[in-house]
Amino acid sequence: MTSQQSPPSVPSTEDSNLSAKELKYRDSLLSQISALESQLETVKSQISSTTGKLENPSKATIQQHIKLLHDFNEIRDVGLHLIGMIADERGVGLKQVLGEFGVTEKD
Repeated sequence: MTSQQSPPSVPSTEDSNLSAKELKYRDSLLSQISALESQLETVKSQISSTTGKLENPSKATIQQHIKLLHDFNEIRDVGLHLIGMIADERGVGLKQVLGEFGVTEKD
């Protein structure tokens, strides 16, 4: 049953085969279904409203983060290359030069 459909209000021929307890239970279930469909529409509306308030759509945010990570990696690679050249020029290990520049293993 979709949100546009309403529970049947006219008894069908099948209703005559159901006991009063079964009819009451069926009506209770139909009422619960209707309430849940209403709740679903409310949640969908809230999601739509909240999504519309986002500054950047998620795809744009992810693409921006990927670009920033790419830029960071390029800069880091250039920096490590320069530090490697300094280490070669001095004849010392890369780790020693990194330490002189304050770069730790956690960086």
